[in-house]
Amino acid sequence: MSRKNWSLRQIIIVALVFLFTSGLLFGGGFLYEKLFQRNPLQRWVKTSPAITEFQLKEDKAGLRLELTLDPKQVDNLQAVLEPFLQEVVTRKQQPVQEVRIVNEPSPELAEVYYQLSFALAEAQATGEYNTLYEVLQALQAEAGAGDFRVYLGADYLYVQLKKGKESYFSVVPRIDHAKGLVQAGGMKGGRG
Repeated sequence: MSRKNWSLRQIIIVALVFLFTSGLLFGGGFLYEKLFQRNPLQRWVKTSPAITEFQLKEDKAGLRLELTLDPKQVDNLQAVLEPFLQEVVTRKQQPVQEVRIVNEPSPELAEVYYQLSFALAEAQATGEYNTLYEVLQALQAEAGAGDFRVYLGADYLYVQLKKGKESYFSVVPRIDHAKGLVQAGGMKGGRG
């Protein structure tokens, strides 16, 4: 029984075939994601002048979407974002759990959002939106020349605060996902 010695040329050929095959196996999923999955979303975003860029992150709970908007192009935040969110869900076949809009509010709009956040949390927890509307109208009257709106979407509340050249946008889940941790109105245990 004789042993055949491997030549340097044979070792290089086997190594190249191994690298090529590994590249196809491991790179195929990556290429598919880049070429076929994300490009349709990027093409869709290019048709909407209000969305300047986006980043989509996937985790176990679902998708997290981070957006940058052109405030001059946003008259109705819900009308801008809901079609894009539906497109993301259709393409990715997963729910969007969080939508974050990258923007820095002025100190005045930050204070307005802070005051509005209590009514938003109450509306989230109870499903009653009359108080939210009343608080929003009071903040609008107090601010004067601003344009403050909260749009009620199927899954989200779209907060749009504009005053002069300043603007602040936020997307809040309509149903509080943390509700599973705290249940309102119930008592645990035996007799009181």
